[in-house]
Amino acid sequence: MKKILPLILAVALTLSLAACGGETGDSPNTTTENGENNQTSGVLKIGDTGTAGDWEFTLTGIEFSDAVADENNGLYYLRPADDEYKSETGNSFYTAESGDIFLFFTAELTYNGKESAEIGSQSENYIGFEIRYGDGYTFDTYEFAIADAQGADGSSLYVYDSIFEPLDTNRECRGYFEVPLEVQSSKSDSLKLVVTFMDMEGTETELVYDIR
Repeated sequence: MKKILPLILAVALTLSLAACGGETGDSPNTTTENGENNQTSGVLKIGDTGTAGDWEFTLTGIEFSDAVADENNGLYYLRPADDEYKSETGNSFYTAESGDIFLFFTAELTYNGKESAEIGSQSENYIGFEIRYGDGYTFDTYEFAIADAQGADGSSLYVYDSIFEPLDTNRECRGYFEVPLEVQSSKSDSLKLVVTFMDMEGTETELVYDIR
């Protein structure tokens, strides 16, 4: 009996340590379950890559501007109208409504699936965006496009829905919101860009980027 008791205690201690060692916390790039058919990531930063099924999304930039270039496609499509653009003859642009400002974002999209797949706002694989500001304010009206081909001048051409081939990597995408000036000027209120993916099975994944 004296020999058996220490052996039982040793086995119990080993099992306890193994259980503790197996626990891990969520990292910013890990997708975790958040209810049936709904997943969410930890909070990401600009430059981080989030994963949603076969898709990888990397937010590369955020920029505020009072004007957006009036282009049908190409280099300045869905981009700020900077001073150089405004000064060139023949260029036109739209300005934000009084009290508003444009929030622009750029990103890269990679597809790791083994068969071709379409993604966009109206596609079998959905991607959508939302700004969350301060104490529960949301803005979900936006423009968004994905680089799909190359124009005669060497610049990318953009579409709302695009077909990706297997291992199609680092496709540029861009978009913008029109938001109140307070969203830019506030130094204390939180500001997040939420990217939502939904696949053909209805599984929804949110990637939350902490802008401020």
